[in-house]
Amino acid sequence: MKNLGIVGGGLLGRLATFVLVNAGYNVNVYEKTSQNPPIGARRSAGFSSAGMLSPLSERESGGEEVFNLGTKSMTLWPIINNLVKKVLGVGLGLKIQGNIFVSQPQDMAFSDRLFDKLRYKKNLISTNTIKKIEPCLDHNLKCWLVENEGQIDPLLAMRNLYLASITNHSVGKANWSFNAKVDHIDGATIFVDEKKNEFDWVFDFRGTGAKELGIRGVRGEIFLLIPPKNFILNHPIRLIHPRVKIYIVPKINGEVIVGATEIEVEDYSPVSVRSTLELLNAAQIILPELNEARIKNSDVNLRPASEDNLPLYSTVARTSCVNGLFRHGWLLAPALLDSIFTDIGIKTALSYQIEKSIK
Repeated sequence: MKNLGIVGGGLLGRLATFVLVNAGYNVNVYEKTSQNPPIGARRSAGFSSAGMLSPLSERESGGEEVFNLGTKSMTLWPIINNLVKKVLGVGLGLKIQGNIFVSQPQDMAFSDRLFDKLRYKKNLISTNTIKKIEPCLDHNLKCWLVENEGQIDPLLAMRNLYLASITNHSVGKANWSFNAKVDHIDGATIFVDEKKNEFDWVFDFRGTGAKELGIRGVRGEIFLLIPPKNFILNHPIRLIHPRVKIYIVPKINGEVIVGATEIEVEDYSPVSVRSTLELLNAAQIILPELNEARIKNSDVNLRPASEDNLPLYSTVARTSCVNGLFRHGWLLAPALLDSIFTDIGIKTALSYQIEKSIK
C-alpha cells in the first residue's frame, strides 16, 4: 500500500496528509474549496476555531470517549508540532501551559457539581497568584488551573500542515486538487468530475458534506478581538456557568478569540445580535479591559456532528471514514487518525511514538 486518496482537505485531511507523506506515502487530496478560503466562505470548521485543547472541559459534553481520545491527542500534538518544525522551521502555534477555569462566586455550587462530574481534583488558584499570572482577570472570580492542557493556533496550523505536506518531498509526496468536485467514492476509487481515480486506500474526511452518514451541521459563532494596549492574557480561559459556554483564547500575535455559540441550525448567515451580546458581555465581565477591545472580525461556521455528537470512524472496502468531530476537532483529530491508521496497518511517527511509550 503506497498510493492513497483523501477526500476533504480540512483539518483531518491536512493533518493526515502531512503525517502520511512524512511516513513515505504518496497522497492525492481532493478539496472542494480553495487552499486558503476567506472568512465568510463555506470552509472547513477547522479554520473557524479557537484551538483550545481541553480534554477535561470536553468531558462534560462528550463523556469518556472524547476525554480519552483528547488525552491521547495531547501526547501526539507535540510530536506533530516538532515534525512540522523540522520541515518548515516553524510549528503550529502549540502551547501546553495549562488552561484556567473561572467561575463567579454565585456559581460556586454549580462549579462544585461540575468538577465532581468531571472527576477533577480541584486546583484552586489563590487571589495573589492569579494577580501575578493573569493580572487582567477580574479578581472576584474563582480560578482553577487545569494542567497539561493548552492551545493550538488553527489558522497557522492549517496553513503549515498544508505547506509541510508539499515541502517534505524527501519521503512521500502530496498532490493537492483544490476546488475539486468529487462525485462519489467507491471503495478505493474516487470519481472526480466523472473521472475515475484509483488508489490503494481512500480516506473520507468530508465533514458536513457527508449527509448520507447522518452528519448535520451545528452553527458556531466566534469573535476575534484586538485588545487595548498593555492587555495581558497568558492562558486560555473557560467560564463555568449554568447557561453560558464561553472560552477566551489568546493568540501568538496578541489578539484574542472569544467563542462560541452552539446552535442547532444549518445557517451561515452573519453573527446575530443575541450571540454578540451574550459572548462579548461575558468576555468583558471575565476580563474587564476587553471593554476597550476592537472587533477585528466575527466568523460563523458549521461543525459536523453525528446523531449523538460523538465521532464516527470506520473502515469498509478499503475506505476509512472519520467524521462527526463536532466541537472537538483539534482535540480529537490526532488520536482518531492514529486509531484508523493502526487498524489498517499504516505505520506513522504517531504509532511509533505510542509503541515507544508503551515499552
